[in-house]
Amino acid sequence: MTKATLRRIISGMLLLAVPSPVAADYNAGVAAYKRGDYSAALLEFRTLAEQGSAKAQFALGFMYRNGQGVSQDNRQAVLWYRKAAEQGDASAQTNLGLMYDNGEGVPEDDHQAALWYRKAAEQGNADGQYFLGLMYDYGEGVPEDDVHAYTWFNLAAAQGHEEAEQARDFSRLDMTRGQIAEAQKFSRELAAWIAEGGSGPSPTLVSTARHEPTEPVSSGSGFLVGWDGAIVTNHHVVDGCAKVTVHRAGRSHDATVRAVDADNDLALLKAPPEVGETATFSEHPRASLGEAVTVAGYPLRELLSSDINVTSGNVSALAGPDDDAKQLQITAPVQQGNSGGPLLDSAGNVVGVVVSKLNPLHAMLLAGDIPQNVNFAIKGPLVRGFLDIHGVDYRRRPSHTKLTPERLAELARTFTIAVQCWE
Repeated sequence: MTKATLRRIISGMLLLAVPSPVAADYNAGVAAYKRGDYSAALLEFRTLAEQGSAKAQFALGFMYRNGQGVSQDNRQAVLWYRKAAEQGDASAQTNLGLMYDNGEGVPEDDHQAALWYRKAAEQGNADGQYFLGLMYDYGEGVPEDDVHAYTWFNLAAAQGHEEAEQARDFSRLDMTRGQIAEAQKFSRELAAWIAEGGSGPSPTLVSTARHEPTEPVSSGSGFLVGWDGAIVTNHHVVDGCAKVTVHRAGRSHDATVRAVDADNDLALLKAPPEVGETATFSEHPRASLGEAVTVAGYPLRELLSSDINVTSGNVSALAGPDDDAKQLQITAPVQQGNSGGPLLDSAGNVVGVVVSKLNPLHAMLLAGDIPQNVNFAIKGPLVRGFLDIHGVDYRRRPSHTKLTPERLAELARTFTIAVQCWE
């Protein structure tokens, strides 16, 4: 988990304030909420929300998010936040961004998070401006950009946002005088545009102090499944990329996105056929509870080894977050960059695709404890179905012969691929 994500979670707790009343019934809901009568507040808010009130929809999403007067339900929270956000409610837009940012009620998606933060930020919402600044600061959902980060921090700080002021002052330590001057000028232009109600095209930054990126903005993992260069990875690994490259054995290749399944977070890439060997799927790809599994991938390549990383564990549950039947829970450790890599059984056959890890700080805030090795993978049958739909002729074999950990790691090296995203 990055520092930006940690700060977003902590700061996100400050966003959940009940907005000002807009109607008599809404006022009654606010009063009921403040005195702790959540059932009465929920009744007032739901009636207005179903009639289309954006403020009530936001309040209803907030109550679902926090389990007040109703069972805690992140998916319902997302549903009501989205209804309000699509009507232009800036608080709902910011909170919907947070749900995407932290993968609560929806798959974690930095690009969607940045999109909703921007909508709120461009309405002058200080929290949205701060979070959008963080996205630029760490290159999550948008290209890493010190000038844009400083600009949005600066706008939020001008409204008294203390965290934004601290972030702005910290970010300027790595900026040149020219970049700071650019950011301050851009801040003034954006502030004037926002004050005028955002009419006309938004100001754009024409920079002379920055250069084209020479490094990818994010990375993940994948694995070769077809002799024609077909590679499986996660949709979120390649979503929004202007260019995708794949790497194995010291060689890089350009790849194209052949197909995606955003709902199941899968993507199919096409690379030159000589990239490597192909993985095999288990003839019985439904992993069993307690089964030993291995994760292969290229996590944290900028910090750890650029060579393949292999970890082992077990299938600890046959469902993912919120009883998601499309996923498995595993104990094999994963890090940022493992996304899209293969989950292998003891015979070295694919039984899933690594997709995410549990947010430990968020779990601590909810449960009072930091979980260990709670990670998730997309189940093998979904992956095979995705490949069947798109006509990929993949290999299958029995899983009778168990491999030693050393042999399994060497096998994984032959088909596991590093995937990099360029914007």
